[in-house]
Formats: sequence, structure tokens, C-alpha cells
Amino acid sequence: MVRNFLIVLLSILVLFAKAQDKPVQLGATASDCLGALMLNDTMIGPVYSPKGFGKKLEINGYELGDPYYIEREHNTVWYKFVAPYDAILSFDLIPKVAEDDFDFLLYQYDGPNFCADISAGRKIPIRTNISRKNIYMGGMTGLSEGSIDEYVPSGPGSSYSKPVKVEKGELYYILVDNPFKENEGHSIHLHFRRVGEERMEVEKISQERKIPYRKLEVIVKDASNGERIPSEIHVMGLPDSVQSRYPAVSRVALDVISYRTYQVNVVKKGYLFSTIPFIPKNDSLYTINVDLKPMKLGDRINLENIKFEVDDTQILEKSLPALDQLVDFMQVNPTTQVDIQGHVNGEGGKNKKSHIKLSEERAKAIYDELVKRGVSGARMTYQGFGSANMKYPTPVNNSQAEANRRVEIEITAL
Repeated sequence: MVRNFLIVLLSILVLFAKAQDKPVQLGATASDCLGALMLNDTMIGPVYSPKGFGKKLEINGYELGDPYYIEREHNTVWYKFVAPYDAILSFDLIPKVAEDDFDFLLYQYDGPNFCADISAGRKIPIRTNISRKNIYMGGMTGLSEGSIDEYVPSGPGSSYSKPVKVEKGELYYILVDNPFKENEGHSIHLHFRRVGEERMEVEKISQERKIPYRKLEVIVKDASNGERIPSEIHVMGLPDSVQSRYPAVSRVALDVISYRTYQVNVVKKGYLFSTIPFIPKNDSLYTINVDLKPMKLGDRINLENIKFEVDDTQILEKSLPALDQLVDFMQVNPTTQVDIQGHVNGEGGKNKKSHIKLSEERAKAIYDELVKRGVSGARMTYQGFGSANMKYPTPVNNSQAEANRRVEIEITAL
């Protein structure tokens, strides 16, 4: 009975969306988080997304298959809304044409740095659905009661994600992305089911949303002998009011919260630095063991957290913390000298001049940024290898291509 009712309701919603007038074109300012369009009603549409990503490319540089993010913004619109009362939130994102593909990321607002944290990659959504469109569902996606997945990555998967328990006055943002320039528009229908008689069901749905603080423990050891060594530990992603740098310690314990991305950076004189990203989930204690390797002449470090725009030399904003760590490493080791080496993913076997030029310009971009941050240029050199040293000569997936597209530093003097 319930299943038949849902099928009928779905059909009505699809027909309703298709029966509306020609969609309204939204303004370009709605393509950015700071210009998010406020939803003062539970329904909007049909509308056309603004073309492009707006003034700022806020989501970029993520791998295909990441459950939390789309690879980059394409034709996007940001919406925001306030929960009118304590409720279970679900919604329908309805294309006018089933063949149009729409993805969404749902965030909960948590302070004045919200949009900046998204651009820097420090905040993850509380729900996503990036799955392949399902034309048998009318191309619809959203949140629905009965769905079990908080995050649905690209590829085949459920068209709907798990609902969210919201409280009166909370502010939420939805990023809607359409990868293709041509589409016939979309509508959004918000649904708020009041918290009431179904108390046990409500508590079950909300268990993972009301996650308390989690304890993080960081322990630093010498990789050669397993002994704990005092180092400088920097936990990135914490609020400004919380201590994040811990000098000359081998162990740190502090509280962290979910739906944030954190990064543990550790540097010590005479050792290669270490970077470990993590996202708290449901464990009560996270122990991160950092094994630092004593530094030797000729050692290489892959700067995997430093990303660039596609076919460009512009360093992505979310890479800036990794540059700061590299500065820390150079300051802690004042006599160390490095060669910054750029590599690109140039398939086809031939190392073209354009490949060499791009890889060298990316290495120089890092060199320039380090000089801006106070590192002496006399301690650094840079060069580009193009596609000569690809780790995967014939990459078969995006992960292997990303491994080819890298910047490394080589220790040239201790």
C-alpha cells in the first residue's frame, strides 16, 4: 500500500514539475555560496541554474568517486533555508526533463567562516547525492525517509539519500550542480515532518546527526626505532578559538567534531614532515600514529595536497595549508635545501614541450609562494620534467592520472 502511494506521489510530482511554465533564469550571484538564494517557501521552480560557477570556483580538485564532493562546480546554484520547526527534513530535486542530470551537496551553516571553509576544503556536507541520473525516477534526487545512505558518490547508486533531523532556526545550504550547459530547468520541494508521535523513529533517524565531540589522540614516533619524539604538531581545521599548534611534544589529545575535515601536520628538525588528513566518524577515540622518517640526502616528498587548476598554474585555495606546512618544514630545518620538481599526466608517450613548460611553471608557482612566505630563494631550485617520469605510463583511472600529475621536493642539502 505504502509503495503504491509513493509511486503515485512520485508521478504527480514529476507531472507537476513538467507542467509548469518556462523556467526562470536565476542570476549569476546565486552561483556562489555568499550569494545563496534564500528559500522563504517550501517550493521553488521551475528555474534555470546560472551558467557557470559564478565569481569563485568553490568546489574543485576532487577525485571522481569522492562521496563528499563533486569533482568541480559546473553550472551551479546555491540555496539556503531556515528550519521552521523541529522536524525531519526531506526534499525533492525535480528536473523538468528526466534526462537532465543534477547532483546536490547539503551543508549545515556553522558560523561566519562557513563559505570560506567550504572553499578551503575544511567543511564536508552532511548529505550528498552525486549518483548517475535515473530516468525511471524522472531524474529526481533528494532526501527521502526510507533511504539509508548519507552520501551517494558518482556512478550507479540510490537516487535519494537519508533524511536529516533539523531544529527550529537552523540554517542549511544546498548546492545544486548540473554538469551540462544545456538543461530544461529544475524545481525543489522541501518537506518538514514535525517531530511528534513517531519519537522512536525520529531518534533512530537522528542518531548520527547528534554526534558529540570525539577525542583525537596524536602520537609521534621515530620510524627507525619506534621511540616517541618531541615534535611540532599542528592540527588544522580547528576553530580559531582552539589551540591548534603544539610545540615540542610527542603526544596530543583534544576534542574534534564530525562533518569537518582535519589535517595533522608534524615537523621536526632532521626529519621528513608528515601530513595525515582525516574526517571524524562514529568512534569515540581516534588515535593517529605518526612515524617520522629521519631525513637523508636525495629523499623525495610528494606534495600531494597541493593541487592546481586543470591545465593551469594557479594553486587551488584548499592547497594553501599544505604550503604553510612546507614553510614550517623549511623553518625548522634552516640549512636544508630543496629542488621543487613538477610532473604532469601526459599520455601518449611523447613528452611535449607544453608538458615540460606546464610542469616547470607549476614548480615555479610553489617556489614563488614559498618566497612570499619568507623562505630564502637561495635555498630552493625548481624544474619541470613534463611527462617523463609518470608513475603510471598508461593510467586506467583518475587516481592514477592524479598520481602522475604531481609536484615533489627533493632534499639537495641537509
